Amino acid sequence: DDKSGLEWLEDSLLDWMGNRNYTVEILYYPIFTCPIIRETFFTPSYHRLYPLLENDITKCQAIWKVFNQNQPLPVGEGSQYELYPQELKIYIRQLVANLHSLFGSLRLKEDIWSVGPFAKCVGEELEGWLPARNRRKTAQGTVSLILLDRTLDLAGTVVGAGGESVLSNMLQSHQNLPGHNFDISVDLSKLLRVFCSEAFVPSSLGHAGSTQDEDDQLRDLIFQSEKQIINSYHTKLAKHSPRKSDSRKAAVPNVQNLGHDLAEYEGDLEAVMANLATVSRAQALINCSNNQDIVHRKRLQSLAAQFTREIQNSSFGVLEQITELVLGRGDTSLSLTDILKLLLFVYSVPSPDFQFREEEAERLKSVLGEEILRAGKLGTLDPLLLQIAREEGGDIEMNELVALNTVNRIWTRLEAILAYRSNTNKYASLIDENGMYNGFISQLLTDIYHPNRIDVPDLHYHAGGLGAILRSGLGWLGAANTKQHPRQNPWVLVFVLGGVTPLEIKQSQTFVAGTESKLTLAATNILTPLSSLNLLFNNNPLFMES
Repeated sequence: DDKSGLEWLEDSLLDWMGNRNYTVEILYYPIFTCPIIRETFFTPSYHRLYPLLENDITKCQAIWKVFNQNQPLPVGEGSQYELYPQELKIYIRQLVANLHSLFGSLRLKEDIWSVGPFAKCVGEELEGWLPARNRRKTAQGTVSLILLDRTLDLAGTVVGAGGESVLSNMLQSHQNLPGHNFDISVDLSKLLRVFCSEAFVPSSLGHAGSTQDEDDQLRDLIFQSEKQIINSYHTKLAKHSPRKSDSRKAAVPNVQNLGHDLAEYEGDLEAVMANLATVSRAQALINCSNNQDIVHRKRLQSLAAQFTREIQNSSFGVLEQITELVLGRGDTSLSLTDILKLLLFVYSVPSPDFQFREEEAERLKSVLGEEILRAGKLGTLDPLLLQIAREEGGDIEMNELVALNTVNRIWTRLEAILAYRSNTNKYASLIDENGMYNGFISQLLTDIYHPNRIDVPDLHYHAGGLGAILRSGLGWLGAANTKQHPRQNPWVLVFVLGGVTPLEIKQSQTFVAGTESKLTLAATNILTPLSSLNLLFNNNPLFMES
């Protein structure tokens, strides 16, 4: 609603054109969402926005003291946001303005809930912003907006516990398309018979001008099984094959036969371009379905499930087993990045009062530091850990001090994750009574969509001013209970600050089956295990230059 920026741009354009008698009109439509399917969207501009951990808050306090010398630190309600550096506040305000524009274009009034301290700050900013308050007065519909901190549950982002998603497997097995943080590069050089070793013929999952049928294919990558998707691709590729014949034998649809289907398109540029979406997605599916990748994913999932059961029973032995995995990496084919995935998983699932044995943790830190030092000197250190080490001086020389500081930095973040749910009432643990992982989002949606609309104690409701506070207290005077609940509105929009996984998107829709509610699980980013680790360890959440 503040037009000063647009007016400045209009004046600048008139100066550039050299005649201020001209007329300039700027149309501003803030499109900040990327809706890959109707059940979700993400916001590429905010893919680096991430909830702050304890050591990040400590940095905020130190920065605040520099600019507010001899002043006491802010305390009480809303004090955390006051500590944030200006760069982060600007980023949050931009997100708030974009959410305001989204609801304004849809003519909706949002009721806001949040879980987590960072989400609460964003919710308070959106609730209290004057343009948003004015917009709500004339809104024609309602939506329940639930803001969540990703750091309440990082276990589900690094290990595919609880199920499989074909899209998730594809994203893990490919590099990102340059300039993108979701779409991937699918190499079609072999299919197009480009045999130069330095050549790369890139395609991707998304395609401009795709048909409704091709858009449905993208949705199937999230919600359908691998067998169903292979069968669909086989049918489409066989139907449009440039070499199809009446003598073709019926084949059982599997990854191997899908490769045979693609072979019929080899060297035929016209046929490939006419069916580019199906061809590219089929090639991506083949790439992520080799036996080595499948065995590797199953191995990590099996270890995570084993550690979850052991954590439920005892605090002894889990870190000791991870230490043995580090020492025996040559036999287990686990990389140091895989070890980090398992570490993040085991530090994310227990309740905050859970304590690992100190002697086990110290031995693991020592062994991990030695492995980082050895790999660093050999030049074989994983890119993720190499970037962490460089922040600790490893770009100059890899030595024992750098390795030690790298490990200490990792453990500071892990311990902060373990403590992050300390203020939750019901969702302190991500382990169910059967000793299995039960994600935070799943637990929350189970309660929200409970048939009896039970109270969800960990949801903080952002009351809409004095009038809403008075209305919520009318039950004290004998009026009907007006306690707010997300199901009171036809649309529930869950927005995760820090990203969401394809598997979580898939699982979320099971909670609204058989109801009239519309549920959208959206986020700042679509996560893979590697991107989740990078956001935790190599991100700059304060957005300040070093």
